[in-house]
Amino acid sequence: MRLLLVPLIASCVGLCSCDRVGEKAKDALNKGGELAGSAATEVIEGVATGVEETWSVDVHLSDDLRAKGLAIGRTQVENDSSGRDNRLVVYLSAASAITDTLTATAFDQDGVEMGRARLPLQLVAGSADYHTIVFQSRTDLERKSRVEIQ
Repeated sequence: MRLLLVPLIASCVGLCSCDRVGEKAKDALNKGGELAGSAATEVIEGVATGVEETWSVDVHLSDDLRAKGLAIGRTQVENDSSGRDNRLVVYLSAASAITDTLTATAFDQDGVEMGRARLPLQLVAGSADYHTIVFQSRTDLERKSRVEIQ
């Protein structure tokens, strides 16, 4: 009986320690998975930011409009029904009242003019809103292009 008791106790101790080792291995794998997931998220966010910067359109207001209290917030390029990126959505805010027709001129990455559009604007002092500037259908606001609003 004593000879059976020793191997039985040794087996119980072995099983208990294996269970602890298994839990520690499982915890280590979970932590490794969390780190890998976090790193992958950082890479995806970095790629998305790089793509946004590469495809961004630089939008500038003339000194005259800025002197009148007009400012630009967010901008976004949208496409028309044929898939051309010829629509520029601009968030404009006015410190003072302004009623004017603005002219937006688009330039490609080499500085060559590629389109013009007009935007009738009427803002009261302290107001802000999104406005859509629609360029001709052949104007494609491509990556690294620039739009000047006068």
